[in-house]
Amino acid sequence: MVTLKSSNFYTGYALKSFFNNTEIDHKDEFLLIDNDGCTTDKFSTFKKIKIIKNKHPLNFAENVNQIIDIALEAKKDLIFLTNDLIFTKNWVKPLLLNSTTISIPSNNQIFQYHSDCGNLKLKITMNFDDFNENYNLLDDIATKHKKKFKSHQKFQTLLMPFSCFKIPYKILCEVGHLDTSYGNGGGEDVDYRIRCAIKGHDVNFLIDSYLLHFHGKSTWEIETKDQTEERNKKYIKVFSEKWGSDMTQIFILRRDFFNILEKKGIKNLFNEGKFGDLIRKMLQKS
Repeated sequence: MVTLKSSNFYTGYALKSFFNNTEIDHKDEFLLIDNDGCTTDKFSTFKKIKIIKNKHPLNFAENVNQIIDIALEAKKDLIFLTNDLIFTKNWVKPLLLNSTTISIPSNNQIFQYHSDCGNLKLKITMNFDDFNENYNLLDDIATKHKKKFKSHQKFQTLLMPFSCFKIPYKILCEVGHLDTSYGNGGGEDVDYRIRCAIKGHDVNFLIDSYLLHFHGKSTWEIETKDQTEERNKKYIKVFSEKWGSDMTQIFILRRDFFNILEKKGIKNLFNEGKFGDLIRKMLQKS
């Protein structure tokens, strides 16, 4: 997990819900990256935490990469977490069962719910006051979510952000590090997904795991409009130069792209949610 001064408020609640709802093996390590000189003394009450203090602030990809190095050296799987999450009961078990793909829990960006009493409404983007420490209500929502679907279901969508994700050791060895050239944030997760697809590995959401993600507390929500536009401009340029205009239109801009799918004869893969296959076909036809 990474904490920043701008969103350090959320970190304590993320850690509290993590340690209350996560079974940790004695061989597991929990690393908390202090990116820019945060106050972290209060987190020492969580005994399993080892704090890494960056000498200077790193971007998202750089922070993930330093943990990838540790996982590779230890020959372990990696579960990476942003700090604007609230964890629910048994959220990690479905991730541990999936050892051949990158796994991402379902969350309120995909499935929005409200509690029966109406005191907790899960929106795509939320502030802490929207949650108001309603842990029990969130657990009830997660339980009802899982009961709506058959167990062990996986699915893919066009947009699959890396706010919480597990990369098995085998994939770390084959695919390696995130590309740091995208800047402060944006594009590097899509880039990694493409590189995984090239190696035959998919990225899946798991129905059986459900989290609350406040969304954007360490990126665009702390930026000015001009800073966001500049960041977007940079990562779009890097992605386009690396993967081409068609891939950029589909996976980054995400608009006006059905003619591309029609031309390449892969619209059916999009409609069926088979985005790993779609990526592989796109690259074969480019």
